[in-house]
Amino acid sequence: MKKTIIFIKTLGGFEIECNGKKIVLGRNKGSKYIQLVARVCTAGEDGVAKEELQEDIYSDDLSEKSNLNNSLNNLIYQFKKVAEKAGLPGGKLIAISGGRYVVDPDTEVSSDAVLFEKYITEGRKKNKKEKEELFRKAFDLYKGDFLPELDDLYWISRRAEEYRTMYEECVDYLADVYRKNGQFEEMANVFHVAAEIDKDLEWQVGEIDAYRLMGEYKTAYSLYEEMVRYYAEELGIAPTENMQRCYQDLQDAAFSEDGAVSDDQGNRNQLGGELLGGEDNRPYECLFPEMSASYHILSRNMERHGLTVFMLLLTIADYEGKEIKQEEKAEKRMESLRDAINETLRHGDAFCRYSRTQYLVLLTGTGVEECTLVHRRLQDRLKELAGPRASLNYRLISYSDLSNE
Repeated sequence: MKKTIIFIKTLGGFEIECNGKKIVLGRNKGSKYIQLVARVCTAGEDGVAKEELQEDIYSDDLSEKSNLNNSLNNLIYQFKKVAEKAGLPGGKLIAISGGRYVVDPDTEVSSDAVLFEKYITEGRKKNKKEKEELFRKAFDLYKGDFLPELDDLYWISRRAEEYRTMYEECVDYLADVYRKNGQFEEMANVFHVAAEIDKDLEWQVGEIDAYRLMGEYKTAYSLYEEMVRYYAEELGIAPTENMQRCYQDLQDAAFSEDGAVSDDQGNRNQLGGELLGGEDNRPYECLFPEMSASYHILSRNMERHGLTVFMLLLTIADYEGKEIKQEEKAEKRMESLRDAINETLRHGDAFCRYSRTQYLVLLTGTGVEECTLVHRRLQDRLKELAGPRASLNYRLISYSDLSNE
């Protein structure tokens, strides 16, 4: 009798395939059917003890704990009917052997989580070449957290953390190998994929480093701006120490003699006037870390001479003064504001993009009234460029205010 082939996907979301065909165990992604399948099919050949299975599945349901044995038996009985209806022959997937719940012997089950853990565990014991191959297989399998729909359950969150730690080990190892071998495109790809899975772990820093090593400075700067904007908008925090180190390395490489781009490479890697300070009569456009450093240096020096340094936080808005939520419209308005800033501010001023809808402007040797005038001139020019319904909010802030934005 030919065995039924089952594949269980648990990393990044739950899916189950039977003989190469996807089947659906009901519409509820958080159902106990999914918990049952995931727990038994990722337990390995030894399966899972009945008491342990009961505790894991019903840990969040106190009403069922009064009679766990009946509850589990009923769940398995109902699951068999649901699985058969969904397309699993005979509903055969889970069996009992020696008092433990295991995969039914009439089925051949594999799971991305089990394979992922196997590749990592075996890879740690191998030589460099074999380890790289196994870690690469593990890397390609990992698509996100273990059963994210059920991450409020203890056994799942614990397993997810274990796999996440393994994945971090995998990413770091592969990136280090590619870096040492001069495979910078592969290095960039590894960090890019990792960042797509979890943006909050600063994998983007590794991707930026890879483009720096390739001499792709424009791409590196663009990625850095995108990263800083994400951290400001989504997480509400300024660039971390690791991010600032990455930026400094990029600056050192881009502006050093060794990092200079030869003429025969054309403009592919040129940073452009916008990053080098632009034309002589325009304000200096930079990225946030430069703005931060400039603010601290200028405020200290200006204070000695009794002068002031102000930061102006400019926020584009609709005609009612409300946030522009439409992405394309916001981006066009920000382009117009950038043009207005370049045409309005002085050579000694500086500015940087701070978020999706905000620019930060550094004004030196001005007072509060002058800042108000600057805002008025900017808004007038913005209306000329973007239309009379364009609006520009502003606020005078200190550097300490930025961490609270």
